[in-house]
Amino acid sequence: MIIVNKLVNNGIKQSKDREVDLVALKWEDRQRSRQRITTSAGREVGLALPTGSILTPGDILFQNEILQIMVTGQPEPVLVVSAVDQQEFGLICYQVGNLHQPISLQGDQILLPYHRSISLQLGRLGFDFVRDHRVFVPISLTHYQHGH
Repeated sequence: MIIVNKLVNNGIKQSKDREVDLVALKWEDRQRSRQRITTSAGREVGLALPTGSILTPGDILFQNEILQIMVTGQPEPVLVVSAVDQQEFGLICYQVGNLHQPISLQGDQILLPYHRSISLQLGRLGFDFVRDHRVFVPISLTHYQHGH
């Protein structure tokens, strides 16, 4: 088993000189700093990252002369919310923010992890949305944290 206690280098490019082995993780799993995972080639990797570490697609977990292990996103259930105009877009973001849910912005769409209660709330508020399977990468929280 390969033990990873720090990232090799956030966001470096995929290597052309090494075998690249991928590990596909959903958003929830990319937030877990301690876990055992299996790569697409069947390699066992033990994550022992610092508490609070959040993985992003493209992160390099391990690299040596012949191998590079890279994180990819795994499609998962999401709610895709579309707004008819800028005012509704802002209102949707406001309501979702009050629920303390992470969001991802993709063009004129707002993505959020699927939760039945959130879909019910969006329906009650009259917003148009669909359920889909996509890779969820939220807006970075490091720039937008606040406290109560």
